[in-house]
Amino acid sequence: MEGAAHLAPHSTKRPQRDPFTPHIIILFKSQLNLDDPLEATVYACIMVCFWGVTRVGKFTVPSISTFNPAKHITRVGLTQVTDQNGLTVLRFYLLWTKTSRASGKGESVQCTQQTGPADPIATLDNHFRINSVASSKHLFSWTHSSSKRCPLSKKELTSKINKLANLFNLPNLKGHSLCISGTLEYLLQGVPFDVIQSHRCWAGSAFTLCLHKHAMILAPYLQASPVLEPFVRYTQPPIR
Repeated sequence: MEGAAHLAPHSTKRPQRDPFTPHIIILFKSQLNLDDPLEATVYACIMVCFWGVTRVGKFTVPSISTFNPAKHITRVGLTQVTDQNGLTVLRFYLLWTKTSRASGKGESVQCTQQTGPADPIATLDNHFRINSVASSKHLFSWTHSSSKRCPLSKKELTSKINKLANLFNLPNLKGHSLCISGTLEYLLQGVPFDVIQSHRCWAGSAFTLCLHKHAMILAPYLQASPVLEPFVRYTQPPIR
């Protein structure tokens, strides 16, 4: 595989995609009307994919005519979980994904409230307020001008992202980079790599190949008195 990669012509290789950041997502918000059914849905989906560290294809449908409640997430697939310390997390249960369809067990995606304007919970609440999604409908359904309820398609979402990216001169920003961008943001906040892997049920560390800002990620761990030292002292097992 390494030999094939070296022999591949340069024209077949794509540059590394630019990452989304909370700042960029807030810029997008400035150009969206969150009282509009479609734009409220698009923005909520962007937020959930970013903070849930997941691909947009898991929360959208290929086309509005292909929605299948046995395959795509519905409103009933969203639940709130509270731990012993009273901390709450939103849990999105995906019935079917590319990697889980063989086992039939589905997959869970989690996210929780964030401080500031880039809060996925507030954005999701706004989406439900505008679109009044029924329990059997697609989670990101929106009300068309004809009063018809339409599930959010991947094409509709990526088209809106591309338009906003071009508006802010961010041509290398694509919808499928939301997942890895969320990973980057958590790492910059000091969340350990193994927690990220557990969060997304990744068996390997291949996701690190797509990351940016390595120096900033490693900065808390490389100081003379590491910022995370008290935390590591309690979590790292003793060496024998």
